Amino acid sequence: MDNDDTIDDAGSGTGTAHLTVIDGGAGDDPPKAKRRGNAKRRKLTAKQERFLAEMIRGATQADAYRAAYNATGMKPSAIYTEAGRIMAHPEVSRRLHAQQDSIERSAVSQALSRRRFVLERLEHEAIEATSDSTRVQALIALGKTPGVDLFTDRVETVGEDRSAEEVRAELERRLAGLLDGTG
Repeated sequence: MDNDDTIDDAGSGTGTAHLTVIDGGAGDDPPKAKRRGNAKRRKLTAKQERFLAEMIRGATQADAYRAAYNATGMKPSAIYTEAGRIMAHPEVSRRLHAQQDSIERSAVSQALSRRRFVLERLEHEAIEATSDSTRVQALIALGKTPGVDLFTDRVETVGEDRSAEEVRAELERRLAGLLDGTG
């Protein structure tokens, strides 16, 4: 069927409804917007992919370069230079940063999940524990959590500002009084 073919809806009884088939752009030539989008994401060579994989595993730039490229006979300074050049590649750095961001988000999510689990278990123990001491310990632990802060030590310093000489004179006076009282 061509793009402009229509089919009458014979089942409606009116004969006025039509079905129009429109080509959705699945032809051989991709739309211009799609081509532009691919230009931003440059494909990496197999060696660049290997370099990136080594960096994601935690290798240093130099070690990642050595694993991905033939670096035999190269000076360390040349390896560092070439590794830096590959790291400057927009797609390599974009994908590495994206992976690092993903790892960080995962770590934060896991930490929050563990925190939620611990707090839920402490709440359960505070309510359901069979011994009073267990309930009190659970309540104290809950009271020490950030945001609740019921059992945190706070030190407030109240006093006048004194110079170092004034503090030294005060200490010497107190020490002399203590020494005179013991001797």
